[in-house]
Amino acid sequence: MDGVLGNNGHLSRRAFLGASAAAAAGLALAGCSPQGKLKETDKAKGPLFKVDAELEAEKGGTWVTASCSNNCGGMCLNKAYVVDGVVIRTKTDDVGEDSEGTRQLRACPRGRSKRQDTFGADRLKYPMKRKNWEALTGGKKELRGKDEWVRISWDEALDIVAKELQNAIDKYGNKSILLAGRGDGSLLARMLNFAGGFTRSSATRSYGTAYFNATTMGLFNVGLGEENDRMDFPNAETIVFYGGNPAWASPGSYTYQFNEAKKAGTKFVFVGPEYNDTATWFDAKWIRVRPGTDTAFLIAVAYEMFKLDEANPGSVIDWDFIYKYTVGIDGTSVAPDAKVDENFKDYAYGTYDGEPKTAEWASKICGTPAEDIRWYAELMGKDHAVTILRSFAPLRTNDSDNFLALYTGVGFMGGHAGKPGHATGTAYHNCIGSPADPIFKPGKSGLESVKNVFEECINGFEMWDAVLTGKYNYTGEIRKNKLTAQDIRAIDIHVVCHINVAPVLTELNLNAAIEALRKVDFVFCTARNFTSQAEYSDVVLPVTTEWEVPGTVKGGSLPTLVNREAIVVAMQVCEPLFESKTEQQIMEGLAEKMGLDVKAIFPVDEKQQHFNKLAGTTFKNDKGEFVNLVSITKADIEEWGVQGEAQEGFMPLPELIEKGLFRVERKAGDVYTYYGYQDYLADPAANARETPSGKIEIYCQTKADALNGAGFTKDYDWKPYPTYKAPVNGYEATFSDFASGTKGEYPYQIYNPHYLRRSHTQFDNHPWLREAFTQPFFVSAKDATEKGVKDGDVVRVWNEAGQIIRQVSISERMMPGVVALPWGAWVAIDEATGIDKAGSANMLTPTASSGCGVSGYNTNIVNFEKYDKIALDPDAQWPDRVIDLGKEA
Repeated sequence: MDGVLGNNGHLSRRAFLGASAAAAAGLALAGCSPQGKLKETDKAKGPLFKVDAELEAEKGGTWVTASCSNNCGGMCLNKAYVVDGVVIRTKTDDVGEDSEGTRQLRACPRGRSKRQDTFGADRLKYPMKRKNWEALTGGKKELRGKDEWVRISWDEALDIVAKELQNAIDKYGNKSILLAGRGDGSLLARMLNFAGGFTRSSATRSYGTAYFNATTMGLFNVGLGEENDRMDFPNAETIVFYGGNPAWASPGSYTYQFNEAKKAGTKFVFVGPEYNDTATWFDAKWIRVRPGTDTAFLIAVAYEMFKLDEANPGSVIDWDFIYKYTVGIDGTSVAPDAKVDENFKDYAYGTYDGEPKTAEWASKICGTPAEDIRWYAELMGKDHAVTILRSFAPLRTNDSDNFLALYTGVGFMGGHAGKPGHATGTAYHNCIGSPADPIFKPGKSGLESVKNVFEECINGFEMWDAVLTGKYNYTGEIRKNKLTAQDIRAIDIHVVCHINVAPVLTELNLNAAIEALRKVDFVFCTARNFTSQAEYSDVVLPVTTEWEVPGTVKGGSLPTLVNREAIVVAMQVCEPLFESKTEQQIMEGLAEKMGLDVKAIFPVDEKQQHFNKLAGTTFKNDKGEFVNLVSITKADIEEWGVQGEAQEGFMPLPELIEKGLFRVERKAGDVYTYYGYQDYLADPAANARETPSGKIEIYCQTKADALNGAGFTKDYDWKPYPTYKAPVNGYEATFSDFASGTKGEYPYQIYNPHYLRRSHTQFDNHPWLREAFTQPFFVSAKDATEKGVKDGDVVRVWNEAGQIIRQVSISERMMPGVVALPWGAWVAIDEATGIDKAGSANMLTPTASSGCGVSGYNTNIVNFEKYDKIALDPDAQWPDRVIDLGKEA
């Protein structure tokens, strides 16, 4: 590192970039060979700099608000201390006091490792192509994922991609281009729409069966946004976390919102297959429920509530509430479009099948002790102030289409909505205590949306099979809550595009994904690291991180899924490193190569878009009026170098930029107070739900007709009221003979929790997080003993879809028969055996679905055994995914 450090041991930007180039040469060029492959990096021999630059004011360091826009829900505040273009250190929220009314948005370990996104050794530095790729044919396509790499210029890279796209359009039509994953709102999608359209996919990855089922039965959005706001938490006698684990999934500041309730004496209950860290922190009572069996559990809870109420009519169930706001709980209230003279209560009592859905009946399925089911039924009674908050984990299971009707129905039976301490809602993402009633309304960028001319939309779970087989079942666009009748269509995909998302790791059946990507003519992606998408591409375009763009604005409420009480404004931290380009720059280059009108596609540059969002942002003041957030002067506009008008607002623009954050101050009973369903409950006629009855439908004929018509369910007739269906690949499938209790080939249920190491697939490459959080395979102590494995042993886990190896973590907090593999690891296949050594969850998710066409990540079955045929070093000792690139080809 001689010559890198400047005077007093400081690192200049020029020296940093020079050192990075030298390091890249030393670590990646391998004698300037033009061929590329993964190569180990040398371990650091000492600190890169010696003195904390912040302590020397003459060096001119600046704190810059740095984006933490990860898909974890945190929306926390990150600050980067920048000296001469280099981030020396980071910190989190220290703006104002930290109190119940103005809680700080503190970053979690993921946010605190964010600089490794931008400055990590594994940044992709240059455009590159696969060594054995050939134009128009793909060359040796079977080498995707195994080939070496060659550095190319941006001009060549864009030329290749443009010609491959145009060739597919000319020969096979625009439908032959698949934008894989949820990228239909991306700038790539925008460019492709101007080029004539493309085929898209619509997956249930996040919300599971809440898509379609929620709005169809009369809930808002996907069931989000109708919980009480966080200031009400202390009013609850009991808070129920139903599934989920915000201490892992949305760690930042969101879990701490419940601390005020804990201090006020609120008790906590957790429902799920493991006693996780959230349950532990709040000393919650554990109600054990196996994955995918929640409908059986909730049916039995409702049955026991009915029986308790019979003994003392009106003592448990709020009949006035449920009749006024719902239909179909019993034969008293009937939906106007009902086709069968049946109802949920009679089903629960066994009127139609002779099987009362008692606690004992459910216990055999869900594994919950019968006494716990009865205890929970009593807790749900109307005289208890209960706030029930679910995640979407129970909905990311096969055949969970009745879950929301049951969850909402049980909550409403107790009248738990619309009043202090009573709520039936969600605790998910950054909507925890952040309902749909907006406080902030972010401005628009200035880029008007462009509609795809094609309706072609493949359900995510069958996307890779559609590429392989040339057909799929078109049922509308599930993410837009549409489910139309079965329509088997032909599809002929020749090009697969990935933006900086991870469909290889997040759509069902990873082995099918690899096979599909090795079939098509051309695959390209944008990426900032050597992701799994990049690994299986032909051309990779290095894209900037959020720290290298003009800025981002995060804040507001649904549907943008961000904290309703704050706006975070991040600015550019550093110039784009190496040869990376922003997404818009890349798409402008592609558009130009394809002969499209670049100005028509992108009439507004990125800095202007950032300014437009800030200038257009409004917020609700303490009088309940929406006003401009920022004051903008002509001098501000000139300094930014943008177009705009001066305006009056609450805070001067330079002050907001300096702080990076504006949040409203909260207090009990303020103008921002919100109780779930409050408008509907106050006037159900004026605020009728979008259902035939105008009410929330426990009996929903529309839903039943759609599920039966979609063609995804085999040998089952969905009823209009909630029933229990044994899920595809669920608990019953672990038996070869369920009646006799004989276990089958795959005797363990597996689910995929979100994990502190990652946000979905983001951060899996970060060395700090890899060292802090391993990627274990969680097993109950009972199952580990029966299998003869000890903590830390390597095991092979397999099913019909694939196989992985991982170190075991043994836990007393897991239900026996249930195992867990954290979601989002970047695949690392041993080509000799086909075994994934990274423990990627989608190696174990076969292409299977039911109901609305859900991707049932949390309902799969596996077997496992101790394994010593392949060495498996701890993840922290794995080499960085640095690509060995030589001179331009």
